[in-house]
Amino acid sequence: VRCRAKAIEERLGSEHVEFLKASSRLANVLTARGDYAEAEPLQLEVLAKHETATLRELHNLTKMLLRAGNLAEAETLCRRGLTECERVLGEMHAETLESVSMLGLVLWQRGKLQEAEVHCRKGLEGRETLLGPMHLDTLGSVNNLAGLLYQQGNLEEAEVLQRRAVAACEAQLGANHPDTLASVNNLAVLLKKQGKLQDAEGLYRRALAGSEAQLGAGHPHTLDSVWNLARLLEAKGDHLAEVEELYLRELKGLEELHGPDHQETQSSRRNLERFRGKHATG
Repeated sequence: VRCRAKAIEERLGSEHVEFLKASSRLANVLTARGDYAEAEPLQLEVLAKHETATLRELHNLTKMLLRAGNLAEAETLCRRGLTECERVLGEMHAETLESVSMLGLVLWQRGKLQEAEVHCRKGLEGRETLLGPMHLDTLGSVNNLAGLLYQQGNLEEAEVLQRRAVAACEAQLGANHPDTLASVNNLAVLLKKQGKLQDAEGLYRRALAGSEAQLGAGHPHTLDSVWNLARLLEAKGDHLAEVEELYLRELKGLEELHGPDHQETQSSRRNLERFRGKHATG
């Protein structure tokens, strides 16, 4: 992407729309890698020069700021993007609904939960009308609202939405698609919070088995599933030998993934020591 952007700049100049598009693509790649310090000025330059792509670039920059934790800036930019979308495209355009949904997420991250819920619901209702109840963007809005309700403590309403998300993902993507497994895991978290431990255990085991099959035993998502199942079984107070095996498996996986001195590895090691000290299993 760097080579392409440089070649376009040399041929057409730094003000040309094709160079600015290439710069935006480079910023997106850098954002995906977590290189926010380099990505942000690139995206800002595109915004300053490239008026015809303002709405999309506003969305991209907002996502980058959200991932980087610059929440106040993300909110300001997202509100600007939403205003522009509504003015140029109308309230029921897909880009406008993207802005509505994104603002809901930003407000959620900022702790403005009531306003966030308003935007999350508006985004979901709009996408249901425009795209249909089974569209993947609609399912994204379902997941977002369910997560927000969970944080607010509205667990029964959140459960209804999360079960809907699981069923729709199964129908659209298949039972073992990573997005389906993520929805299964989210439902398990919700059920555990409600004290429905037996139901949650079955879902955690399903998420783990699916993640192993699709992503491999050492994938970070698989290791997260290992930890989730271990914590649930420990909370139930049974299968303690299996709990120890799961904690040990997570530790070994993190050692291979990050090395023995990484923060996550050290936390996993302390957790295993805590468990062994509490239950005297070895």
